[in-house]
Amino acid sequence: MHKGMRVPTKVLVVDDEEVICTLFAAMLDQYGCYQVVTTTDGCKVMDLLRQEAFHVVLLDMRMPAIAGIDLLRQMSQAFEDLPVIIVTGHGSIEVAVESMQAGAADFVTKPVPAAVLHIRIQKVLEHAHTRRLASIDGLTELYNHRTFHERLTQEVARARRYARPVSLIMLDVDHFKAYNDTHGHPQGDRVLRELACLIKEISRTSDTVARYGGEEFVVILPETDQLSAQKIGNRLREHVEEHVFPGEECLSGGRLTVSIGVATYLLNGSKETLLKAADEAMYMAKRAGRNCVYAVEVTS
Repeated sequence: MHKGMRVPTKVLVVDDEEVICTLFAAMLDQYGCYQVVTTTDGCKVMDLLRQEAFHVVLLDMRMPAIAGIDLLRQMSQAFEDLPVIIVTGHGSIEVAVESMQAGAADFVTKPVPAAVLHIRIQKVLEHAHTRRLASIDGLTELYNHRTFHERLTQEVARARRYARPVSLIMLDVDHFKAYNDTHGHPQGDRVLRELACLIKEISRTSDTVARYGGEEFVVILPETDQLSAQKIGNRLREHVEEHVFPGEECLSGGRLTVSIGVATYLLNGSKETLLKAADEAMYMAKRAGRNCVYAVEVTS
């Protein structure tokens, strides 16, 4: 990408009328800063959000296959940082309040002028950016320790309520002290930033990736059983091992590697037991020789 080029704002427009989708796309296209995807099928929205990273969603409240308010709740639970603007032709105070309580970032009524829609989108994006700055780690730009704990609390509560699995990956860089001692902390920070990018590449859009502290990272995997989580952990381990880090030849084996612990919540577990199990599994991976994955299930 050439210097100075702006990354387009990706907008998902969800409306049961094709003509409205086309209209909104044309309205936003004139500003030259949006990339718009449209769908008239509310049942496809969650899959679209898992496949692509959108910056904002414009959602019609009246959808035939699934109620807009139900779809809004699903999006708010699975993608908490994704701003959703409700756009409806049946505006009322009651509908506005209900949608805001369900997680909407804003509420506008049809017909909406292009300039107003553009301003509303920019405002919710500014607010989302401010919230994000308070929740990220300054070095890696992953979620920070505080936000990780908030997300883990929410995901475990959701898993308990719906009797669904949730898994947690905890990983630690092997022999990182030796790397820092050899190359210095600035170079070590560069490695941590590269590692953060690698973890994001492997992770799904519904996962929460955070820096836990120092050279430790965590990934929350909603709706993921032990076998699937272990596969993701192994894919991550291999991805790191195959990546060429600067100066890694100073380490044992000449490669920078990670040890990974995987814990899966089942029914009667708790946030604390899940976190403790992932931590213990990671140290089991260390004791097993490093550069490996150790997985456990948590039932109490």
